[in-house]
Amino acid sequence: MSPLYSTAFVDINPIQTEPPASDEENITCYPRHSANVVESLNILRQKLPSELVLGILEFAEYWVSSVISREESVGYSPRDCHDPTPYLTSEPIQGEGFPVRKIRINIWSCDVGWSSHSEDHGTTRNSWTWFDLGIERPPGRDDICEGENLHLMTNLLAAREITHHRIMYHRNQNLRWMQNLQPGDRISIVPMARFRGSRNTVKKASIEVYTSPLL
Repeated sequence: MSPLYSTAFVDINPIQTEPPASDEENITCYPRHSANVVESLNILRQKLPSELVLGILEFAEYWVSSVISREESVGYSPRDCHDPTPYLTSEPIQGEGFPVRKIRINIWSCDVGWSSHSEDHGTTRNSWTWFDLGIERPPGRDDICEGENLHLMTNLLAAREITHHRIMYHRNQNLRWMQNLQPGDRISIVPMARFRGSRNTVKKASIEVYTSPLL
């Protein structure tokens, strides 16, 4: 089966109209793109100081979001991970300067390998299937991965049931790699497996990158 990809641009805090209950597809979400943010800035600046307006928009998390998802069941053995291949890669980051404010990652996966540590089943102890965060940059840019902890999450050992894992990164965490993401960079979900008998099965995943067009 060929992989299914979908992309969309949405807002973390949508402002919704009040459509009839049977007409939910007509809901409008803002900001739909960076022009909405700039327009809101200019409207508010007519009544408030620019510094206060910038603080309000930042506090409200009025950011543009790029969302990409994939739903396809894929299993990764240790051999597959000798040359790690991302399961999902984001769209290139948009904006100027260092625009990333928040990253939300969702992974549905499980460990379906063999394990003799029955006492650890259902925990992350002795689990050797996990996910790392990948960062792809255009040629000529510095390596912002060196020395960074890019571990996303570890599967529950021999759980076999699909588990939904949620990972969130926020700019105020002061993560060097995140603060240095620039337009054109991409992030990815990289499945990993180690030791014979381990198998990392991914059912689906999504990446949401929230950026501010305001410097």
